[in-house]
Amino acid sequence: MKTAREKGKITQQYIIGQNQFESVNEFRYLGAQINTQNKISEEIRKRIKVGNRCYYAHKKLLSSKLLNYNSKIQIYITIIQPTVTYGSETWVLTTSDKNQLKIFERKILRKIYGPTQNPDGT
Repeated sequence: MKTAREKGKITQQYIIGQNQFESVNEFRYLGAQINTQNKISEEIRKRIKVGNRCYYAHKKLLSSKLLNYNSKIQIYITIIQPTVTYGSETWVLTTSDKNQLKIFERKILRKIYGPTQNPDGT
């Protein structure tokens, strides 16, 4: 795949020696979606979906009254968080991408901690 900032600059086929390669707009490599515009938003949405699946696969464990909060947080940190952030070292995040990841994290933490009460008892 070849990237270009201006549309129309990418050719459809490349010939290297006797091999002919087709140009594509996006592909999946090692579980990460790579596209010609280098936009990460779609990849983040997919990672959040995978994180939700991972949470619901472990929902009984995370909502169990037998485990304390520290154990549940440790499960979140070791199982769910790496699933969402796999390959994030190469991401260039926008503000909205950061917000999406923060929203996901807060949602999972709210589900782990459950409902809370105000200090005045209401």
